[in-house]
Amino acid sequence: MALSFLTNLDEKEFKEFLKEALKEILSDNLSELKPQPAEILNVQQAADFLKLKITTLYEKTSRKLIPHFKKGNKLYFHRTELEEWIKQGKVKTYDEVEGEVLTYLLSGKP
Repeated sequence: MALSFLTNLDEKEFKEFLKEALKEILSDNLSELKPQPAEILNVQQAADFLKLKITTLYEKTSRKLIPHFKKGNKLYFHRTELEEWIKQGKVKTYDEVEGEVLTYLLSGKP
């Protein structure tokens, strides 16, 4: 059936069909080739990712306030752990706090 569809096209329609098909195929393949961000970051990459100064990042690691690991004298960070660390700093909305208060009060705990 597809073959008869192609034979009914004139040259201009066939070229347009091929052009659109190639665009679709190439866009699918190119999206797969996009480089993925590195999972393990060095100090500079982590500072850039967090938008912090390197000295601030070193201070947070020395006080064990931010997840990191060390190999020799080098510090490294997992991108996903940094993302989770950021999410832990979420400030609750008034409605969320009010809901927690109501839950606590209704639970009957002293």
